[in-house]
Amino acid sequence: CQSVISHKMFDHVVLVFIFLNCITIALERPDIQERVFLSVSNYVFTVIFLAEMAMKVVALGFCFGKQTYLQSSWNVLDGLLVFVSLVDILVSLAYTGGNRILGILRVLRLLRTLRPLVISRAPGLKLVVETLITSLRPIGNIVLICCAFFIIFGILGVQGKFYHCEGLDLKNITNKSDCLQANYRWIRRKYNFDNLALMSLFVLSCKDGWVNIMYDGLDAVGVDQQQPVRNHNPWMLLYFISFLLIVSFFVLNMFVGVVVENFHKCRQDQEEEEARMREEKRLKMIEKKRREAKQRPYYADFSPMRLSIHTLCTSHYLDLFITFIICINVFTMSIEHYNQPYLEEVLKYCNYVFTFIFIIEALLKLVAFGIHRFFKDWNQLDIAIVALSIMGITLEELKMSASLPINPTIIRIMRVLRIARAVLKLLKMAKGMRALLDTVMQALPQVGNLGLLFMLLFFIYAALGVELFGKLCNDNNPCEGLSRHATFENFGMAFLMLFRVSTGDNWNGVMKDTLRECHAEDRHCLTYLPWISPIYFVTFVLMAQFVLVNVVVAVLMKHLEE
Repeated sequence: CQSVISHKMFDHVVLVFIFLNCITIALERPDIQERVFLSVSNYVFTVIFLAEMAMKVVALGFCFGKQTYLQSSWNVLDGLLVFVSLVDILVSLAYTGGNRILGILRVLRLLRTLRPLVISRAPGLKLVVETLITSLRPIGNIVLICCAFFIIFGILGVQGKFYHCEGLDLKNITNKSDCLQANYRWIRRKYNFDNLALMSLFVLSCKDGWVNIMYDGLDAVGVDQQQPVRNHNPWMLLYFISFLLIVSFFVLNMFVGVVVENFHKCRQDQEEEEARMREEKRLKMIEKKRREAKQRPYYADFSPMRLSIHTLCTSHYLDLFITFIICINVFTMSIEHYNQPYLEEVLKYCNYVFTFIFIIEALLKLVAFGIHRFFKDWNQLDIAIVALSIMGITLEELKMSASLPINPTIIRIMRVLRIARAVLKLLKMAKGMRALLDTVMQALPQVGNLGLLFMLLFFIYAALGVELFGKLCNDNNPCEGLSRHATFENFGMAFLMLFRVSTGDNWNGVMKDTLRECHAEDRHCLTYLPWISPIYFVTFVLMAQFVLVNVVVAVLMKHLEE
């Protein structure tokens, strides 16, 4: 067992099974046949991971001694997830249809993708995870500060009743009795201040839909069973604005400072290794330049005419001239608009002139550098743009658009790549722009590691969303925030729904639908949703909008500092 678990292939095989397990969870639908397939696959994967756990326990020992199975926190997590899977299977076999909560817990097996086998092979991912773990304590302190402000403002806010009448004509409705006599509904708003109102304050702090809550607070009369009056208490503006200034703009932004500071601390161990690698790279570049200086230049045997062309093509002034021509070309493309009878011919001939200039440039460089050296540099992009321009002009002149499978307009749009040429040429001359581009390029690997964590977070919550909210809306019980464009009916739409929530677009409206009360005729409504839904959305918003996004800020700040 020791030799098996220490072999590299063992890690890869387990990783393959983890990804297959994720795929089966992502395929979940309410169809009966698919649920049978998913149940069988759940049994298979549970047996596989149980066998993996048994081999590790036999090889390492269970709990007593150094480097035993339970000494690793990741092994503890694996063992816990295997135990949850076993309990889920036992309950599903004993009680059909009664294991919905444990079915939700099965999604936690996705956390196996963060096991140390994977992290040890990716230092950047390890750094990000260490940053998040070391940030837990200071983030906990910030959460306590936030809770203190939330409680203070929550107590101050308990002074108005957020009940209102829902109907068609509310002109003569002044209280609950009038509402009920008109056969209307007397209901309470989902986000209210009838109690400590921590949920309403969290929605306010996220700045999504806070205006509607503020207007409801301004209209609240403060007397039970009384219909709201428009702008009844305008001084309540001070309450909402002060909460936004103190909590949303100040306290919550301390998350950024905490994550950035911990990221810098975690990078200290890697900085020495990176400095050594940069020094080695610098020495190699110096040695390469020294060797090139000793060698005879490749253009030493050129004829006088070719040498003069080479001098022209390597001149700084030619780059400035071509950049100027590209900028004029971009300007001519930008003034194109709909219904331009006189401008159409002018732009066509301008395109001919610019294409002719770029053809001459490409031919001069081809003569100066030769075919081999010409295609080594960014000249590949230049020649591709020239070829596409020639193709577009030819197709336009021959009027072959009807016989082509593609629209020649697409080829004309490819001329926009000339903007990329202008940017590249500007980068050669502007050190500040080149430094910013280098910063972005150096930060991409760590941002990619963050992307993996984002994918894991979205994967877990999407699977949970399908399990919790997949059958929430129907014809008899319509939703407001959830619609056919934003739903949890399947894994793909749930994934897109969470991306929308992470951008802060109407996520409070979606959560409002999940806080609904169950009716007797609605068989798919879950009675525990008003308790689970706030935990689901609040934890996702905190991790997606406040923690992981701030790690991206920390990565970019660190690379800019360097």
